[in-house]
Amino acid sequence: MKLSIITPTYNRANMLGNLYNSIVKNLELNDEVRQSVQVQWLVIDDGSTDNTEEVIHQYINEKKIEIQYHKQKNQGKMSAINNVVQYANGDLIVECDSDDIFSDNAFYDILQAYYETRERNDLYGLCFLKYDLNGNNIGNLFRKEETTMFDLYFKERRNWRKSNCIFCRYPKTVSV
Repeated sequence: MKLSIITPTYNRANMLGNLYNSIVKNLELNDEVRQSVQVQWLVIDDGSTDNTEEVIHQYINEKKIEIQYHKQKNQGKMSAINNVVQYANGDLIVECDSDDIFSDNAFYDILQAYYETRERNDLYGLCFLKYDLNGNNIGNLFRKEETTMFDLYFKERRNWRKSNCIFCRYPKTVSV
C-alpha cells in the first residue's frame, strides 16, 4: 500500500522536523508496516519566507522516504492542497498539516483499516480522530461508524475539522 501525505506549509521550517520524524518513525517501528507501506510525502510551500525549502531538501538528501517539494506564490492552504494533489500517486491520500505529527502506530492503524475496507466499492475515504500529545481526543467522537461525506460535514457538524480524512480515489461514502 502506498500512502501519499500532503503537507501544506507556510513559514513552519522549525516545525516540519517533528512531522518528518513521525513519518520515518512509523515506518521503522513495526515490521508489518515496514514491509507493507510506502510513503510519498508531498510538501507544498505556500510562499514561505523562512528556510522551509532548505529544511525539506535536507530531508530529501537523507533518502529515507520519497519526498517531493513544490513551492507556489502565497495563495492559502486550500489552494496549496488543490495544486499539489495532482502529484499524489498513493492508494490513499492524507492531508497532514505542518504543525501536526503522526502517532507512533498511525500507519499500522491506517494499514489495518485499509485491509479491512479495500474490497468495498462504496467507500470514499477513512476518517480518524485527532489526539493531542497526551492522548486526549481533540473534538468529539463520531456519532456513527459509517456515514456519507455530506452527513459528516453538514448534518453532524461536530468538530469534523478535528479529524483526519484519508481519501481513496473514487467511491461515494466514508467510513468513520
